[in-house]
Amino acid sequence: MLAAAGSSGVAALAGCASTDSGGTSSGDTANTATSGSSGQVYDATLTNAYDGNPVDLHFNSSASQNYSWPAGRVVFAPFLKYSFNKDEFLYGALDNLEITDEEVTLTFRDDLMWSNGDEWTTEDLDVQLQLAQKTGSSLFGYVDDFEIVDDKTAKLLLSGPTNPRIIRFELTNYFVDTKAETHEQWLDKGEAEFLQWAWEDPVASGMFRFVNKDRQAFEFERNPEFYKSDNVNFETYLLENTGGGSAQHQALMSGTEVDAATSSFTPPEIAKQFPDHVVEVNIPAKWGYGIVFNHNDPDFGKRAVRQAIAHVINRQDIVDNAGPRTKFTAPIPCGIAPRDQEYWLGDWYDDFETYGVDESQTDKATQLLEEAGYTKQNGKWQDNSGETLGGSYYSPAGWNDWTTMTQTVVSQLNEFGFDFTVTTKPTNDWFSQYSGGNFKMGSFYWLPGGSRSAFPYFPLYYQLWASDIGGGHGYREKAESAQTIPGRDGGEMTLDTPLSTVEEIAKQADDEGARPFVQQAAWHNHIELPFLGLVSKYEQSWTTNDEWTEPGEDDTNRRVKWPQFWWVHEGDLQYDPN
Repeated sequence: MLAAAGSSGVAALAGCASTDSGGTSSGDTANTATSGSSGQVYDATLTNAYDGNPVDLHFNSSASQNYSWPAGRVVFAPFLKYSFNKDEFLYGALDNLEITDEEVTLTFRDDLMWSNGDEWTTEDLDVQLQLAQKTGSSLFGYVDDFEIVDDKTAKLLLSGPTNPRIIRFELTNYFVDTKAETHEQWLDKGEAEFLQWAWEDPVASGMFRFVNKDRQAFEFERNPEFYKSDNVNFETYLLENTGGGSAQHQALMSGTEVDAATSSFTPPEIAKQFPDHVVEVNIPAKWGYGIVFNHNDPDFGKRAVRQAIAHVINRQDIVDNAGPRTKFTAPIPCGIAPRDQEYWLGDWYDDFETYGVDESQTDKATQLLEEAGYTKQNGKWQDNSGETLGGSYYSPAGWNDWTTMTQTVVSQLNEFGFDFTVTTKPTNDWFSQYSGGNFKMGSFYWLPGGSRSAFPYFPLYYQLWASDIGGGHGYREKAESAQTIPGRDGGEMTLDTPLSTVEEIAKQADDEGARPFVQQAAWHNHIELPFLGLVSKYEQSWTTNDEWTEPGEDDTNRRVKWPQFWWVHEGDLQYDPN
């Protein structure tokens, strides 16, 4: 969409007619600028639909609860990206990556700069890695230490032989988002204090630099210091708070209100109403709807209660109600992405409890609850003090497909005799409810998402640690303690600790070496159910091609997360007024 020439207000940048003297409406072709580019740079705005109040969000990527990851992808350059189309890793800020049995050599681009004109150096990386170590980044599950070699080169010292794909997948989650002079103040402070810091005015390393935010939108302007600034031929990027899925659908239907939506579940009957120039890009999500339990709760902290819930829920009904076109069930709740389970579990696969993929196994659930001391009175399950088994079941407001799945889950559970009430929360408050441990159970994503979730280490670690909610599910202490659980043969299986078992996965040189640890960790997961994995999906991402370019269906960049950012990085998404 075009910005109103000469306007500075967010509303005008969103495509509304400007009331400023000398302004133009969003439908007029603006003048072009050439600063920082060998070609035309149009005074145009890409408006990307977004769900979340920017006022409540910030740019401290370590504080994931209120970190705006779409805004982060606008201003911070990625280390590395992954193409689902080609099964290839693509360089961003990195210029080269070498992995041996003992170390990883990171070489960064010579032209990597900050938006204020400062040169990026490994002094910045040094602070970034120290803070990552302080906050328990999964990188340090298999990296013992690191060394700075020179201004553009650093080495990660591995704990032992490590599958190179693990390193690459991990690095796809890293961005140039730490500036030494800004972040070094936190090196000598506690982890909790750092994680509460809201970085409001970031220095950019990526395509755009931050201008302003209000309740309506994040506003960014083209960063001429970006190493591929010639790929960016428009001046302004707007993340507009549309207020939920339905509003995003309406904006896309209008054909003029927005140019993109990063991730928006859209039922087929709605997608059919989009104009022809609205383009759908389906990307394997390795993410999906599940349940997070509060393991400190006197009821839902009990394994038997969690297993009973798993038996009651008919996962296929959830998919049928919420969108079989893009969603599919988890065959086994075991912490591994659905399409990867057979490969990794191997000859253990048939020994796992499925908990009933397409049925509600109420008899098994009843037996578990009765053995745990619960009784059913007047159609409701109660504990020995007469308190009903249930409470508020939390779900994010505005996530249409999640609302449908939540209603399906709660209906099934209440029909069996639980007593849950659906409570929807704005996304930020939803996270806060869990991070504060103020809940019994509710909806939450059970896979961390993205290409890295294809390797079991990442989702299995995530479910134990729950870093996105600060460990608010209360399983961390259990994950770091020895556990004995029922074994495959009717006996017992003892783990030194569940966390150490998971960490061994990433330390193996190849898949065959990792598989025994994957099997043990997955077995523990399906018994203990730190999370309950129910559904996974394909992401529905949306762009437009009436005024904007796009890569071809088979292009390497086509299915990289996310088109609205990586395509701009690579020059595949440019403003085209013709």
